[in-house]
Amino acid sequence: MLFLNKYAIGQMDQDVIQKAVKKAYQLVLTQHYNMPDRMHVADQQNTLLLMPCFSEKFFATKLVSVFPEARQHGQPAVNGVMVLSDNVSGQPLAIMDGAAITAQRTGAVGGLAVKFLTPESIQTAGVLGAGVQGLSQARYLLFNRKIKTLYIYDLNQDAAMGMINTLKREFPKIEYMAAKTPKQLVEKSCVIIAATTSKRPLFEASPDFISGKTFISIGSFRPDMQEFPNIVIKRADNVFVDTLFAAKESGDIAIPLMDNVIAKEKIKEFAEVLEQSKIFENKTVFFKSVGMALFDLTTAAAIYQLAVEKNIGQILDF
Repeated sequence: MLFLNKYAIGQMDQDVIQKAVKKAYQLVLTQHYNMPDRMHVADQQNTLLLMPCFSEKFFATKLVSVFPEARQHGQPAVNGVMVLSDNVSGQPLAIMDGAAITAQRTGAVGGLAVKFLTPESIQTAGVLGAGVQGLSQARYLLFNRKIKTLYIYDLNQDAAMGMINTLKREFPKIEYMAAKTPKQLVEKSCVIIAATTSKRPLFEASPDFISGKTFISIGSFRPDMQEFPNIVIKRADNVFVDTLFAAKESGDIAIPLMDNVIAKEKIKEFAEVLEQSKIFENKTVFFKSVGMALFDLTTAAAIYQLAVEKNIGQILDF
């Protein structure tokens, strides 16, 4: 069995990861996979997620823990283990750092949303949340668009500056600004990506404040979590989700539905966009990702195949 830690996974090319996530969306359209609803086990504010998925060649199981207060103890909020197996023999093929897989594939989910839902001409963007996922979102944003100014906001100013310093080393030509408030970030940005576990909207806004912008919600994965105010989804010309399960799972969709702010019929699967040549110029667009095991499966399979080809990782003998 092959073991791949976060450093090995971090060596993988972003294009490989993003193509793997795009393949997952294509499988959604063809229905050539078997993905049960993921299991949630809540323990106070903490959550355990079990995410299995099967394709023709591989199957994968990811076990993820989400502990929002972990950063107070010097640990990441998300930890996990991914096991990739052969779907013919059932043989385990690889064990991987599940948090690293999650960061990469979710970054690529946001990256694809940026690629297909924003004009190529955008020059400003903002990321709300400077944790592991915020950093991954920023990397895939900058992989897909030639941004001139990137705004970062986090409740912890040191975290925001740390993320800026990391990005400066990787993307030195971009201007970085630590926003004082979420509202300032939204006002200055053409595309806004939220990667937090907030239980209430991060800012207040009027219709004119959000018009013509793209909003990407990554962090809220429970019905009691909501990153963007209802007005964003209400005024959106287009609303997309990575999976329709988001309507039940995320407060950014479930709360507006419960409040009759939006009709369920307005919510579309993002996979449909891949078959269109639609340009979202001067449109207000909302995209919500809650993730799905199919993303993990295609990403883990692509990483495993590349690792075998390039002799990356360690061999474990059970």
